[in-house]
Amino acid sequence: MSGGAPACGATGSLSASHLDALARLPAGALREVLGAGPELRCTLGRHAGPHGDVLREGPPGAALWARWGGIGADAVLVLQDCPADGGGEGCGQYLSHPGGHTWQVRDPAP
Repeated sequence: MSGGAPACGATGSLSASHLDALARLPAGALREVLGAGPELRCTLGRHAGPHGDVLREGPPGAALWARWGGIGADAVLVLQDCPADGGGEGCGQYLSHPGGHTWQVRDPAP
């Protein structure tokens, strides 16, 4: 994340629902996700609704995302990558994501 408006930056933790879904991953993938820790931070541009954080790259053209915030929102999803390209810098969000592309938002963390 680099440019203009701040990213959402909301934080959360992997929930029991997330862990149940992650338990179905192959052992190596599960270790990779859990090795990053239980904390989640929304990387989407400012938005309303559930938050999202990428957990790991998925099959080509997709990634594994954690969604949280709101009643029944906790989920682990394989989402297609956003195809937008900002002058050679691909967007690191999912297809039809809310807010700006990754080069249009900046990380609000110090």
